[in-house]
Amino acid sequence: MSVPVRVVFLLLSLLLLYGSAHSNSSIYDPCRSQNYTTPEEQRSFLDNWPKDWNASELDRSVKCYATCILFEMQLLDKSGHLHMERYLEAEALQESWPDSVDNCRTELADSYDSCEYFSGMANCLLSLRAARE
Repeated sequence: MSVPVRVVFLLLSLLLLYGSAHSNSSIYDPCRSQNYTTPEEQRSFLDNWPKDWNASELDRSVKCYATCILFEMQLLDKSGHLHMERYLEAEALQESWPDSVDNCRTELADSYDSCEYFSGMANCLLSLRAARE
């Protein structure tokens, strides 16, 4: 399965944020116990994301599937830490984003469930991106 570049961009961005925000916390590993989505749900998610992304309307299994992609791409280790060298190679964030990213991170500081954290960060970053366009 080929993952679109825009999906990889946002996933990498969120990985960096998640690893920084929760590097010293215990997190829920969604890949260990997830009932995976159907192939049709996976295709629909990847084909329509991020343009139709609304985390409040997504089923938890889809949120966790998206988070599992990050683990399966080996961009996160089992502790939720970002493999920084892979992130740096991808040059995922624009230089102008750090302040905006901090705002998103602050909004979600109390989230210890990686599926919910990921979807919240995606919504926040996509809102910021839309406001800049």
